[in-house]
Amino acid sequence: MLRTRAKSGPRAGAGVAFCAFVSVVVVVSLLAGCTAPRHPTWKNATGAEQYERMMWKAIEAQDWNDVDRHLAPIFIGVNSSGQVFDHAGWIEYWKAHPVKNVSLGQVSVQPAGEDMIVTYVLDQADHLEQDRSFTLRAVSVWKDVKGRWILTAISCTPVRP
Repeated sequence: MLRTRAKSGPRAGAGVAFCAFVSVVVVVSLLAGCTAPRHPTWKNATGAEQYERMMWKAIEAQDWNDVDRHLAPIFIGVNSSGQVFDHAGWIEYWKAHPVKNVSLGQVSVQPAGEDMIVTYVLDQADHLEQDRSFTLRAVSVWKDVKGRWILTAISCTPVRP
């Protein structure tokens, strides 16, 4: 009967160490691919929260083409005064009421079938026309239409101190 002897010594330990190293490299590589993009764009964003943030940045930057492209044709928006706007009216409202230093907090995203419902608190430090800050609680609905996410509805309610 032929007996083989298990390898021992420095070479056997090197093989185990090499396998462990390769395993760690593979796991780290896989995890690195699972992170959200550092600077999301409309094409590489990974979720509704990023779309919401990009929408407000587009409004802040007065990039009306991006705002227009990402509002649904049947969009409905309700501002903090309770006024209801359609697609074109929402854009005109923000053109007339520019904002800067917008930030989102307490963001929650809930799937609802093909839609994503985003709730958050919107803070705006310096309202350009009225030189005052405001805080709103917002609820928005994003819909995936052929691989492109569009905002179908938003409602903003003032947060009273």
